[in-house]
Amino acid sequence: LVPICKDDLVALPLKLAKQVGNISPLTLCYRVGTSVNLLDPNTLQTADISTPIYWRSPFTPLADVQELTEFIVMNIEPLGPQKGRFLLAEAEVARASDLGINDTTYMTRTHLGGILHAGDSVMGYHLEGTQFNNTAFDAIEASKNYASAIPDVMLVKKHYPRRKKNKSRNWRLKRMAKEESEMLPRKQDQARQERDLEMFMRDLEEDDDIRQTVALFKAEQRAKELADAESVMDEGGEGESDEEGPVIPMEQLMDEFEEMGMDDAE
Repeated sequence: LVPICKDDLVALPLKLAKQVGNISPLTLCYRVGTSVNLLDPNTLQTADISTPIYWRSPFTPLADVQELTEFIVMNIEPLGPQKGRFLLAEAEVARASDLGINDTTYMTRTHLGGILHAGDSVMGYHLEGTQFNNTAFDAIEASKNYASAIPDVMLVKKHYPRRKKNKSRNWRLKRMAKEESEMLPRKQDQARQERDLEMFMRDLEEDDDIRQTVALFKAEQRAKELADAESVMDEGGEGESDEEGPVIPMEQLMDEFEEMGMDDAE
């Protein structure tokens, strides 16, 4: 398997970057399927790297989602070019941890112009002053053509408020039932598995492309219970408002079924 995941920050070997359309060597992985799909957020140029091509010039990610930093959008201005769901924009952002401490902001181009607005939270890689032990990135820094194009910040995805534990989704996943020997015995392993599943489910809610490859099922009873609870809160005039976040349209969900010994993934 190619060791590159969605939302990874990738530094391509310069020779490979030229071979796949002369794309900028500093890219984001926006999708992984039969090939690795890379994006240059500065231009919206994309490149597909198939498995055979990858293994002729293998590389590892510079950073992954665990190293993302939260930023706040101070201002954003669409620049016009659009490619599918990506819209090129110029954004001014500040680290969420810097608010109230200093007034440092960063200007960067982003592919998220269609969904970001002033005041939104967004996750990105903070590259300013970061040291990478990576030969491909060292080559980019040493290059006359690409060194000046390395941004201080590379935005990756919009950050939505976390879903409360007592909030239920109107959909669910199905997966094959596990054998008893496959069950994770340790609590820390189970917690990590639950955390990874939650991150995957958030990706499904936020990314139309990923949803097209996964079967999602209606959780009608759960959705009805949620609607009833919200109705009671509205009538009482108290309680917190619903958290904002992406919602999967009901027409994209399949009716539930009970076959093949499948378990719910909630």
